[in-house]
Amino acid sequence: MTTAREQQLLLVVEQDLEQDCADYLVLRGLMQELYQQLLKRDSQQIDLLNEQILPLVDQAKARAERRSKVLAAFALGSGHSAMQKLLARYPQAQRNHLIHTWEQLGQLAGQCKRLNERNGKLLAMHHEILEQLLGEPGSAQLYAPQPY
Repeated sequence: MTTAREQQLLLVVEQDLEQDCADYLVLRGLMQELYQQLLKRDSQQIDLLNEQILPLVDQAKARAERRSKVLAAFALGSGHSAMQKLLARYPQAQRNHLIHTWEQLGQLAGQCKRLNERNGKLLAMHHEILEQLLGEPGSAQLYAPQPY
């Protein structure tokens, strides 16, 4: 039998998982759109997208930290096995849904991570090209006179 406090913590985790999935779906779309704007080098649109992305990332981080605190409150440890133990505390029908939600969240987070890495590589490539064109330190001296 769970106490009222434990039930409240389980409710918070359930709500956080649902919100994380919704936010990661939005984040995935924003990261895909960001890539398109990076290709176009549309700095105004890039800034607008970043203004939408950053709060979503901050909120997801806060919910992950809250989940860690709930795991600690239940003395379950940390990591995947701890989360499985926590999900086992829910009634069967709810548990099955939350296990699916947790798995979906893992997939979405992985997709967003890969999109972020792709976007980062594109930014690094842009930066490298600019360094070469501007002849900044560490780049090929394209505009330097050639020795005879």
